[in-house]
Amino acid sequence: MEDHIGTEKIVHGQHWGTLHGGYFSDPAMARPLIETAKGILAKSPADVVVDLGGGTGFLLNQLVSHEIGADVELVNVDCSEAQLDLIDKNSISSVCTSLGEFRRNAIATEQKRFFFLMRSVLHYLGENGVTPLLRHLRDQAREGEFFLHQSASFDNKEEAACLNALYRHMRTHKWYPTVDDLKKRLADSGWRVTATIPAPSLILTSDDLGRRYVLETNDLDRIRDKMAGAFVEMNSVFRITPSGFHANLHYQIYTCVAVPL
Repeated sequence: MEDHIGTEKIVHGQHWGTLHGGYFSDPAMARPLIETAKGILAKSPADVVVDLGGGTGFLLNQLVSHEIGADVELVNVDCSEAQLDLIDKNSISSVCTSLGEFRRNAIATEQKRFFFLMRSVLHYLGENGVTPLLRHLRDQAREGEFFLHQSASFDNKEEAACLNALYRHMRTHKWYPTVDDLKKRLADSGWRVTATIPAPSLILTSDDLGRRYVLETNDLDRIRDKMAGAFVEMNSVFRITPSGFHANLHYQIYTCVAVPL
């Protein structure tokens, strides 16, 4: 996964909390995911909560603020040292590694029960990398353990194709599935999806995307023109603005349980 981050490290660290209007540091945006996590943990307690690709530790801090963590070990796994440098080390421990290299036994003993958490990570792996990662994560889980993730995914192929075209024009490897496709990949990887609920969408402005992916004004103008020509009636996910463009990244929260392999 680290290879897919590339130039995005420019927005890691102190800049991360302000990116995209502060979406990833806004408790209101995270509330549906946190409330879902609380509900699962209330019924199926865990010894260890692992945030996979957890960045600055924001989600784990939210769990602490909701009085989860006193009897649970909180572990943030991320491959960016700049992100991990910002975690609250008093309540959260960290492991600096890629998700492909993540190993359960590097965090806790086999007897401990894990709860896996993730937000806005799977798209980093690209179309060919999502399923192998899901299978790897299933290999790290015990039967009956939960994997709760908020992942960008779309209701239909046309919307997914629109966003995937945008990211290709920005010269990134990111890839977005449909909801049905992601559910199938999860099932094929040993995860039973027990529920899906929508999470707040993320508005991506061309200015923010230019900053994140190191794009010049002429790059953004070129992308705007190409997208306008190819996707003229996709206002649900992409629209032209007077100064650039906006894209709408749709999220779903997937509650998954590890089933026998």
